[in-house]
Amino acid sequence: MHNLALTPAATPFIGRSQEINEISALLDDPSCRLLTLVGPGGIGKTRLATEIASRKQASFPDGIFFASLAPLTRASDILTAIAEATPFRFQQNHHSPHDQFFAYLHEKHAQRLLLVMDNFEHLLEGVDIVSEILAATTNLKILSTSREALNLQEEWVRQITGLAYPDQNDNTSVEDYSSVQLFLNRARRIRGDFDLAEDRKSVMEICQLVEGMPLAIELAVGWLKTLRPADIAHEIRHHLDILATRSRNLPERHRNIRSVFSHSWRLMTENERDVFQKLSVFRGGFTREAAQAVAGASLQTLAGLIDKSLVRLNASGRYYIHELLRQYGAEQVDASGQTELVQRAYIDYYLGMLHQLERDIKSQQQITALNTIEADYENVRNAWQLAIQQGHFAALHQAVESLHLFADMRGHYHDVATLLRMAVEQCSQTTGHEQAYTLCYIRARLIRLVLLGNLRIEDDLRGQIDACLAAARARQDQAEIGFCLLVSGVVAIWEGDEAYPGAYARATTFFQECSAVYEALDDPFYRGEILAWKAFQTPNQNDYADQELLRQSLELRHEIGDRNGIAWVTLNLADAMLAYLDYAACEHYAREALALMQEIGSVKGILQAMFSLAQIITMRGGLEEARALARRMQHRADETHNLDGKMLSTGLLAFLVCVMDETYMEGAALVQQHQELSQVPFFGSCNDLSAQWGQVVADCGQGRYAAARQGYPSLFWERRDDPGPATLCLVIEAAARAHEGIPESAAELLGLAFHQPTWANGWLHHWPLLARLRASLTRQLGEDTYQATWERGGSLDLETTIRSILNESDDTPHPVANQSLLEPLSERELEVLGLIASGLSNREIARRLVLSPGTVKVHTRNIYGKLNVNSRTQAIAQATRLNLL
Repeated sequence: MHNLALTPAATPFIGRSQEINEISALLDDPSCRLLTLVGPGGIGKTRLATEIASRKQASFPDGIFFASLAPLTRASDILTAIAEATPFRFQQNHHSPHDQFFAYLHEKHAQRLLLVMDNFEHLLEGVDIVSEILAATTNLKILSTSREALNLQEEWVRQITGLAYPDQNDNTSVEDYSSVQLFLNRARRIRGDFDLAEDRKSVMEICQLVEGMPLAIELAVGWLKTLRPADIAHEIRHHLDILATRSRNLPERHRNIRSVFSHSWRLMTENERDVFQKLSVFRGGFTREAAQAVAGASLQTLAGLIDKSLVRLNASGRYYIHELLRQYGAEQVDASGQTELVQRAYIDYYLGMLHQLERDIKSQQQITALNTIEADYENVRNAWQLAIQQGHFAALHQAVESLHLFADMRGHYHDVATLLRMAVEQCSQTTGHEQAYTLCYIRARLIRLVLLGNLRIEDDLRGQIDACLAAARARQDQAEIGFCLLVSGVVAIWEGDEAYPGAYARATTFFQECSAVYEALDDPFYRGEILAWKAFQTPNQNDYADQELLRQSLELRHEIGDRNGIAWVTLNLADAMLAYLDYAACEHYAREALALMQEIGSVKGILQAMFSLAQIITMRGGLEEARALARRMQHRADETHNLDGKMLSTGLLAFLVCVMDETYMEGAALVQQHQELSQVPFFGSCNDLSAQWGQVVADCGQGRYAAARQGYPSLFWERRDDPGPATLCLVIEAAARAHEGIPESAAELLGLAFHQPTWANGWLHHWPLLARLRASLTRQLGEDTYQATWERGGSLDLETTIRSILNESDDTPHPVANQSLLEPLSERELEVLGLIASGLSNREIARRLVLSPGTVKVHTRNIYGKLNVNSRTQAIAQATRLNLL
């Protein structure tokens, strides 16, 4: 018997090299006699089988034969198709064709043969012939392709999916993906000048939309003579019919994707068609329970659809439908007139799931509940949008509490806020008391997300939350009254006294009433929340937070199993310990908070905990660990588009590259990047002092001492005796005085800096500039004088020295009235005060001075404290009396 020469492919085979090797290895396994490549139409099974066969000729020296079953309409013709693929020819005698062919196989039973049987799915009632062939031979192997497994005992099955394609967050070069390689190869046959760089995003989107299906990619590329890639992607999203070709030398069934899918549709049973078309409502996969509830899918029906390669099951137990098949199914359900009915079942299931999970989110089942929502988030989002379109306001009302808590705990602020705004806009266009109350109910949670997510949404938050609170009081809905009071307090903190005189006092009042409401309702979840907010509204302005209230909140959250609450209060304690200068406790809480945030999957929490930890590690000298944390922060923030994370990591890296690498221009560029980012948020208390540290170090390293001195006040949050920022201020001033020819003063300041606790000055030992400065001062003063001066400096009072430096660094002469203040305003504070008097808002001042809104707020509070006032109006009046303006 001779080999049947396989015609080489007209174009190079692209992708699947690893898959080919793995399948080839299976064929080499002595126990594998029948191997079926199973996958949906258009996935490239025929091409793959042909390529494998062409590479296996050495393994099957006695013959490789290819039998195409696609043209057949009867199972009884299978034997004839197989025989015609071999050198065998039927004889006109008294023996049946079956007996003649099997006599032929018996003669060749020991020969090493490979029989490729292509497109078996529509002839499954004739699979017995396969078992007979295997039984009649010893070394013959069969490689079959089918949309459905043959379900024979001898069968080994290999699932075939699309070519590899990039996802939206993949940083790998897109040219490394086989789907993109196929697109480029075919595109350059049509347009020799096709440049991926110009259409990179659109090519990625096309490959994503078709999930790497080779036929769909080739059909899409065919439109490049008429459409741009972006237009092709748009058409694929809305119309299957774009995936068609006018090429005359393609089989009819491969000239458009609809023909491929219609063939699969005809192979389904009536029940399978009904279920499959209903499953098209799902997005991003679904569970068996959801399929049963929404589409009436039994386990047997799901199994049948999986066997036909119309549904696939992944390792986590979720079911998926290829996006193009899903579009085809959606067309069928629409044609059947069942779309609205199916969508209603879908809405009820997923928004009902959110409502049912509310109790779990607020208890020990929190992480499991969040994971459940995360896994089905695409379905939740789609169900929410459909509910808006169909006006199912009751379902939205019940689901929004869980949805907004999920957004906060898992960091989906932007996306969920968009969903809530869509609902608010739709509710605003309807009439009726229930719709009006649902509007307020959703809006209150939208406001909370806007604030906690640091979102840039220019709305009248005060007016909106006041209206929500009034509506809740009118209905005497105590739970909603408590929630609106909580949000009202947070809004008051955001406003600050500058816009609403006495806003901080109002916040305290709101929180106190809110606390009483939740105590009466015995709601431990929100009691724990309000305790944490109250901790930061303590009457003693010298305290950063009331530790006792924080610990009460922590204890309550432990009792109910609120892991998210535990994580955030732990991070609050880390920040409180930093404010109290207990750096060891700060690091302990920061590490604990980071582990908790990672456990619950809070992106925002992970980034903020990383920052708190990196900040404290930096000060004690663990710069390599701190830089690794900062880079991880930056990468995570870029992946998740988290603005705060980008801003904080950039500021920290600015300081670290200056100190560790002495790349001062790079540090200055990072500071500039940080300042640009800081213009966007309008709420939040993110501590961005690291960027200010980076700025003064960059200025010092470049010899710009006057600029560095101007930044001294911004190094401090509140206390002038804080060894952390004080150490930095001391060494920068020492460098400046050494430059000005005052070596003894410089040595004193260095001595004081290096005598601070190691948890605050450990980083000094890693800055080469300081080592050079100390060596230079030793040469200038002599060893003995330098040492004596150093020791004398170490005995100085830290706070007194810092206050002296801050005053000396202020080059602009102030009015005498400023000097008469118990604590004079710094140059920067006078500058901010002047802009306040000009009527600029905090955001406008931030833009003018290239600062973050948070830093402006710090300066404003310092001004109020020094002038002993509580509002902008009072500050301007007091400044006018003192001739400060």
